[in-house]
Amino acid sequence: MKNSFASRIRPASAALGIAIIWLLVIQFATVLAWDAGLLTRKAALLHWLALGVLPPALALWQTRLPEGA
Repeated sequence: MKNSFASRIRPASAALGIAIIWLLVIQFATVLAWDAGLLTRKAALLHWLALGVLPPALALWQTRLPEGA
């Protein structure tokens, strides 16, 4: 079972996929909070940037490409 799908995914590709999913989940949550009146428009934007964009960006920035790439 060495050729399973999970073993063929490169770590950088998996990190990118997780980052995109995280970004969309946080964006959806902040839009729901804004729509419910829990956050103002500016506060929702700031929460989305601080919680949705910054952590995946920093994580992807720290990933290293393979030596041959």
